[in-house]
Amino acid sequence: MTECVVPRIACNPCAAKSGGCNPCGAECGGCNPCAASCGACNPCNPCAAKACGACNPCAACGACGPCGAGGAELTDAEAMTAYDCAKDEMAAAYKMSGLPAAGQFMNWKNYANNPYPSATHGGRYVNNYGNDTARNYGRYENVGVLPTGSVLAKNSFGVNGAGKVMIGPLFLMEKMPAGFNTDFGDWRYSMVMPDGSIFGRTGGKGSAKVQFCADCHTALGAEQDHLLFMPPQYRM
Repeated sequence: MTECVVPRIACNPCAAKSGGCNPCGAECGGCNPCAASCGACNPCNPCAAKACGACNPCAACGACGPCGAGGAELTDAEAMTAYDCAKDEMAAAYKMSGLPAAGQFMNWKNYANNPYPSATHGGRYVNNYGNDTARNYGRYENVGVLPTGSVLAKNSFGVNGAGKVMIGPLFLMEKMPAGFNTDFGDWRYSMVMPDGSIFGRTGGKGSAKVQFCADCHTALGAEQDHLLFMPPQYRM
């Protein structure tokens, strides 16, 4: 399979000050995300519970990308070039999970007009797909409550200092029948790794590993159905 590389000036995501390449630098007073090992939490992630009291699975760790999950900072054009190159490989990787949504989501509407960096997903570049049942997602802050069967998918990637594209996890949210998970809006969260393995799924294997997702999304509560939205400039 063709290796995806984005021609660019090399950027060191591990440096405390690298021209904006380290998204944690400003917020964490020079905190170095490379210091955290796979067994430790990354305090630079704004959604990290209790400043590392609970580990954020979206942060850098193992095959997800050493020295910072997101890697280099990209222009919008670079992010689109990287995604266009890697999206077929991403689709094939996620499909191996066996989850129906993981094999279907790229045929759904993408509500992002360009891949954009998400601090709450390890600084990776992401897109926001939704199935037809979730079509009111496009109302954003006026979304109301999405109906049962709504599925939202956020695929992710990063680019290292040499410009190589690194596939990240796929994050899924599925609205389940009332009573499934009342305190968290009846959403089921699933996280699929780049090798197709399922890291965790609410109410299933590895459920505790994705509780972080529910905790982060519940900050908005009923006001907008536990949903967090992309910056306005990236909305379709």
